[in-house]
Amino acid sequence: MVDSQPIALSDIDTTRAIRTDDELGRLVAAIHGSRPEVQETNWLEWKSSLDLNTAAGKFAVAKAALGFANRSVEDARLNCGGVAYMVVGVEPGAAAGIPAIDHADLTPGIKTYAVTPRFTPRTIRFEGVEVLVVVVEPPEVGDPQHTLQKQYDKYHAGIVFHRGAARTAPAGPKEMEMLSRRLVQGTQRPELDLTLGYVAEPIIRFSVEQEQLDDWMRRREKYVRANAGKLPEPPPSTPRHHSSMDITRFAGLDSMNLFGRYASPKDAEEFDQRVADYLATVRSRLLDHVLRQIVDDDDANTVHFEVVNDTDDPVSGVQLMVRIRKGGVLVRTYPPSVRDLPELPKWPDPLDGMLANTHAGLARAQVPGFFPHAGSVVDKGDIFEITWDVGDLRPCERSGNFTLTVVAGMKAPEEISVEMIASAMDRRGIRRNSEQLTVTPEAWTLDDFFEAEPKD
Repeated sequence: MVDSQPIALSDIDTTRAIRTDDELGRLVAAIHGSRPEVQETNWLEWKSSLDLNTAAGKFAVAKAALGFANRSVEDARLNCGGVAYMVVGVEPGAAAGIPAIDHADLTPGIKTYAVTPRFTPRTIRFEGVEVLVVVVEPPEVGDPQHTLQKQYDKYHAGIVFHRGAARTAPAGPKEMEMLSRRLVQGTQRPELDLTLGYVAEPIIRFSVEQEQLDDWMRRREKYVRANAGKLPEPPPSTPRHHSSMDITRFAGLDSMNLFGRYASPKDAEEFDQRVADYLATVRSRLLDHVLRQIVDDDDANTVHFEVVNDTDDPVSGVQLMVRIRKGGVLVRTYPPSVRDLPELPKWPDPLDGMLANTHAGLARAQVPGFFPHAGSVVDKGDIFEITWDVGDLRPCERSGNFTLTVVAGMKAPEEISVEMIASAMDRRGIRRNSEQLTVTPEAWTLDDFFEAEPKD
């Protein structure tokens, strides 16, 4: 869904690839919302209109794909992880759209001119029209030159297109030298050879339906009221002679006696408000405290990952990515920062004001913990994606322990899919390993973490 507020290309996050329909729709909207003088880039080209049913239209898309695929790896990775985009049917301030097209005809037509680049045509609905977004995969070390496969107009077969700062043109001597280096660098790098492993006990479910939370809160309120320290009602009034004790009434303290304080209707009103405030605060913080306890436990629901270099050669710049299928699960690599649960409310006391003033400057700062091995968790729609920078591994070295916590709800499946993917800066390819986490039928409840009515 496209944002309701106008956006421009400067609002697009280019620190990662743009992949989903929503993200591509936002890109289309950003092109449309940009000023007319905005220039195309080395990762983005657009055309207001093309007849994609003709050779001219298909060649224009193929030319863009070839140019993007022939960029240097270093330049390409500066934006969107190296992915590039050819957009047809929109320009700054206008969205003409494209006529209906058959992708079964479009893709082969493009490949008539560009066989080797990897690309995916996507159709995005915007402002009542169809817009074509061709997603071109990033260049990699070891890629060959991507050449035009069939002559079109003045461009002969075999010509090499290169995408510069804002245009696609035939490659010059410098670009051809860069492409030759890119190819040679790939042949110099060996294939990645790492072992990926994990250790995990069965995952325990956490049951917290709305009615369970409401029941816990009711029992908690009962406990609070039973342990609030309510004071006795004052004794019946009896005639007495004036004495020095009359000073208490004069001072407005006629609900006090020598040994304490009697309860009053205003005290009851104040106490009820304190209980309501306490319960509201507890309800807002309780689940985060439970989550923090689960994540803080090094054993419960913790998955330990390890990367091993079993070879006799060092490996540089190792990165580990873990993908976990969503569906009733939550994934964390470090506990949430939460505020303390409030103390139990008490009946009003004459010293309340003085104590509040004394403690006013003693509020404890909520300082988040430091978790040096915490991975970055990204919600990718149907999966959670977690990435760790493992670093360099010496020959026969095992990596450190990279952990995450999986919190499974009652709707989680009995097995949770986990995919491990490792890459390295000085190796070709990647290593994969897929596993299944077992989820137990038994489940925790709120009382396993916080008793609503403690016995002691």
